[in-house]
Amino acid sequence: MSRRTTGHLHKTNAAGARANGAEALGSLALGALAAGAVAGGAVAIGALAIRRLAIKRGRIGSLSIGDLEVNRLRVRELVIDKQREPHPFDALEGHQFIRLTTFRRSGEEVSTPLWFEIWDGRLYATTPTDSGKMKRIRNNPRVVFSPGDARGRPRGESIEGLARQLSYGEAPEAARQAYWNKYGKQLTAARHFFRIFFGEDEIGKLTLEIRPANDSEQGDD
Repeated sequence: MSRRTTGHLHKTNAAGARANGAEALGSLALGALAAGAVAGGAVAIGALAIRRLAIKRGRIGSLSIGDLEVNRLRVRELVIDKQREPHPFDALEGHQFIRLTTFRRSGEEVSTPLWFEIWDGRLYATTPTDSGKMKRIRNNPRVVFSPGDARGRPRGESIEGLARQLSYGEAPEAARQAYWNKYGKQLTAARHFFRIFFGEDEIGKLTLEIRPANDSEQGDD
C-alpha cells in the first residue's frame, strides 16, 4: 500500500472518529457550549445560534431540534437565575417552618411556628381567621419572621414583612397546590383532628399572605 493511500485512510478514519465522537457528545457538548455562553455574559441565545456555534467549533455533528430546544431552555434558566436579584424570602428555602412574630396593640411581640409556602414572591400560610395571630394582623399588618423549627425557635436572620388575611379562594391555585405538595400528609392528619375535636374546617386553606416589607405593591392591608 502506498504512502499516499495510507495517509488517505488515516485521514478518513480520523474524520469518522470525529464524527462519531461529535454525535456521541450530543447534548452534553451543547450544554458545555451553552454554559460557556452564559459565563461570557450572554443574555439570550437561540437553538439555531447554539447549533451554528457548535458546528463552527467542530464540537457537534448533528443534533435534533428537540435536543436544541431542551438545551436552549436550560441556557435561559441559567441566565435568568444568574441575573435574578436576591429575594428576601430566599433565606427560607429548604425550611419547613417559619417563626412568625405578630404584635399586640401594646407593641408586645407574640411568636409562633407556622407552616408556609413561597409562591411568586409571596409567602402563603394557613391559620384560622379567628386566631389570635390573625386578629393581631388585622390590627397591625407588620410582621417579623425567620426560618424556624417546630417549637418556634429561630434558625436564621429575621425578615420584615407585611401580612394580610385572604378570603377563601383568593390565593393562587398554584400556591395552594404547592402548599399541599409540601405538607400533604401532615395537613390531612391535622385537618381530621381539628375537624373532630374543634369543628375547625380552615386547616389547609390558605388564609394568610405575607410580602416583603419593602415591596412597593400595595395590598389590602
